[in-house]
Amino acid sequence: MNILAIDTSTMISSVSISDGKEIIGDFNVNQQKTHSESLVPMIETLLSLLGMEISDIDKFVIAKGPGSFTGLRIGMTIAKTLAQVNKKDLIPVSTLLALANNSSSSRLKAPMIDARGNRVYGALYDKDFNELVKEDLYTIDEFSALVNEFDQEVELIGTLNEKYKDRFDRPISLSLNFNNSIGRSLIKIALEGKIENEDLYQIKPNYLRASQAEREFHDKKDGNK
Repeated sequence: MNILAIDTSTMISSVSISDGKEIIGDFNVNQQKTHSESLVPMIETLLSLLGMEISDIDKFVIAKGPGSFTGLRIGMTIAKTLAQVNKKDLIPVSTLLALANNSSSSRLKAPMIDARGNRVYGALYDKDFNELVKEDLYTIDEFSALVNEFDQEVELIGTLNEKYKDRFDRPISLSLNFNNSIGRSLIKIALEGKIENEDLYQIKPNYLRASQAEREFHDKKDGNK
């Protein structure tokens, strides 16, 4: 079974391909171009290098967020289009769960994604990736307080781990190879088969909060009442 995974949750565009037994292609680019400019060429290039066509893909996986609003919209749109045109399943996976799956240790895992303004998208998982602190938008003080209640060593996973390390009582700051690209973890999760297939037309990004444009619209609307 050939699986293609896509992640555009952050500044990194990721495309990974597995034959169901191993990762046979992995393409990660952190650049100034938007995902709309880079993602499709990345998919085409990786398939070409592997001597494959998009029709050879049996299943698609998408990181559904939380993360960058624009990135999530682009990635989800492209993934849904590919799945629909090729009549294949699309598996949506939490970005935070995939980030936690970058580590296979027995410690608690606290993936974090920058939500700006001293806020993070965060969650806490145990060694079996059960959710101990629910995936949500927190201030860093709120999130670290919830994690510290467990009084255990916790791996901070993501590009914020050094920035906020001092907010945690027993932090383990992982090295850079654990902290961003999640294409391989998306495939790992898909192959485990623990996430149920969803109706393609019901799959949508998990923003966890309204976009800035939506907030400004509602603020203006409320102000006119």
